[in-house]
Amino acid sequence: MEKPQIILGIDTFSFYFPLSYHQKEHVITRLKSYKGFYQENDYWTESYEYRSEAFADRGIKIYVFQKKQSVWGLMITVHPMLLLGDPDRSALYNPRQKTYRELERRANGILEQVGIPCSLDGMKLYRVDVTMNMIFRDPAPVNAYLRILKKGQLLPHYQLEFFNKGSMKAKDAKEANQNSYKQSCRSCAFFAYNKTAQLRMTNHFPHMLIGKSVLRIEAQLRRKGMKKWLGGDIKELDNRHIIQQLGNKAPKILKWYLKRTLLVHGEHLHYQEAVEKVAAIKREEMQKRMIYLLRKTSDCRDLSAAVKALQETYSLNSGQCRRIFNKFEKLGVSPITLPNTDSLSRLPDLSSFLK
Repeated sequence: MEKPQIILGIDTFSFYFPLSYHQKEHVITRLKSYKGFYQENDYWTESYEYRSEAFADRGIKIYVFQKKQSVWGLMITVHPMLLLGDPDRSALYNPRQKTYRELERRANGILEQVGIPCSLDGMKLYRVDVTMNMIFRDPAPVNAYLRILKKGQLLPHYQLEFFNKGSMKAKDAKEANQNSYKQSCRSCAFFAYNKTAQLRMTNHFPHMLIGKSVLRIEAQLRRKGMKKWLGGDIKELDNRHIIQQLGNKAPKILKWYLKRTLLVHGEHLHYQEAVEKVAAIKREEMQKRMIYLLRKTSDCRDLSAAVKALQETYSLNSGQCRRIFNKFEKLGVSPITLPNTDSLSRLPDLSSFLK
């Protein structure tokens, strides 16, 4: 397999600001005068959302919302590279003081234009998407790695997320689900998708990606998720320094997710070759359990279901399961195998690209 080009950085970040009723009315009235204004109101759940994509091509999306009679909120989502004039929507941002000040200047110009009563530095940083692009010449590894990611373990307190038909988050929900994988909790999300397919679906495919395929992996961190990586320091940092420090920690953050989803245990081989490697283990009991896990991982939705079947069949505790995975890692073989029909004979584990 070709060695991919690896690019790390920040894809987007979001800011939050509470609005009074009169501020909300003023902002919505101004936003309605521009194209790209949408509203999604659910009277049963008492949730209201107004969205403006009038400046999306310039890197700014604006949301005004309320849930169950709580205070009205303003959310600004920034795509920094678009805002700085880079037309490539796959490009990632590495924060520097000079570029961030220019980014703030451009964003504040748009906010002032639509009557928003605050500047970017007066808002609370709400979410940062720490991102890795894996750029290949061949689309086959992108599809293979996406399948592998979907086979990963579901983290405790996380749940799978899918695009829903009729929602405004994806042009084609079925295609978006085929080309993406997401698990999330209240403070973080682990998201992987075929960036090339997404850009084609939204008619934003740039000429600089012609002949290339991009797998994107993101850790979407809300405030509590940011604090996990920055600790108490987050209280002392302004928005730029929070974004910059999270960007610096991108390899560590993404590798943590790959480790927790059990995607760090060695090469992905065809099933039969993986079985032959495991068969060389002398201890018969361990060998049987490892071959069973290979088969169940191939048959089940993901490693979570396969490990559950392994525990029930052999009456294993979590420590015994951990030793089985350690054995796979020592052997240099992942329990997630490639389909026999796959043209690729082997793939390195994803964490090897973050060393």
